[in-house]
Amino acid sequence: MNQKTLLDRSDASWFIAFPFSKPDGRDAKPKSSCWSKVSSESSSSPTNYPDFSALPFDILTKIAAPFNFPNLLAASLVCRSWGDALRALREAMVLLRQGKQFKHGRGGVGRNLEKALVSFLKGSARGSTLAMVDAGLVYWERGQKEEAIALYQKAAALGDAAGQCNLGISYLHAQPQNHKEAVKWLHQASIGGHVRAQYQLALCLHQGLGVEQNLQEAARWYLKAAEGGYVRAMYNASLCYTFGEGLSHSRRQARKWMKRAADRGHGKAQFEHGLALFSEGELLKAIVYLELATRSGETAATHVKNAVLQQLSATSRDRALLLTDNWRALPSSR
Repeated sequence: MNQKTLLDRSDASWFIAFPFSKPDGRDAKPKSSCWSKVSSESSSSPTNYPDFSALPFDILTKIAAPFNFPNLLAASLVCRSWGDALRALREAMVLLRQGKQFKHGRGGVGRNLEKALVSFLKGSARGSTLAMVDAGLVYWERGQKEEAIALYQKAAALGDAAGQCNLGISYLHAQPQNHKEAVKWLHQASIGGHVRAQYQLALCLHQGLGVEQNLQEAARWYLKAAEGGYVRAMYNASLCYTFGEGLSHSRRQARKWMKRAADRGHGKAQFEHGLALFSEGELLKAIVYLELATRSGETAATHVKNAVLQQLSATSRDRALLLTDNWRALPSSR
């Protein structure tokens, strides 16, 4: 599974000054209160604020396990007690950042997957689900699927949407496959807003994998993922509108989502959109999208493009190719 899962969702650079402690070296009791109690002598209000510093450390660390850097920092600054409880997770952020540097060869270090995995596993041991997911990705890429699934299971159980998504996809590709478990975890991640999970869940509903086939629900999740920026879902949502599968037939909506997918680099969408433009007489624009589709590997687009080029002047052909060379895909969730 080559998916890069939320690689930019944590940035631990602010934590480099924190001293390290052992993963299990947490204090047993909180050291101070987050908020002082409202005194009955000094206030006429009968409301007392809860003392959240009394929250057990193990509960707090489980809640914070999926936190990214900004959320973890905000929680750590609530009070001294929370800062102490979340020390191990702050350390995990440092290790996660180091692991990403080794994985991608950034920050002045060479690419080294072994060192990356070591850092991710150390972050996992300190309770970060982000590190668990990244360690799982490395294991999966190395063919160690059982190790990857074990880490995804741990992250998923702690509420990490990326871990739930990867676990669901793992069950789809594992031997033997487990479609029901896949749907279960993809649904959990989808509810949490993970757009890739929403797309994969829609595929399962569309094909009847692990669940009864339901075109309406499939189309709903395609559309949800498309609205969240997932390109392949945009393409499938367009097809649903085109053929009236799960959604009411709408040429306008079909064209809208096809163009959005095309503008974000989806090769098939570029081909389809180019054909539509050609049929409407928009030859210059059609050439741009057909050339983009050709460069994306859509060989069928080449024949149509060559036919359209013969209808253009040399100046228009040069203009179209210049526009194609300067084209840049719009941002997406892929």
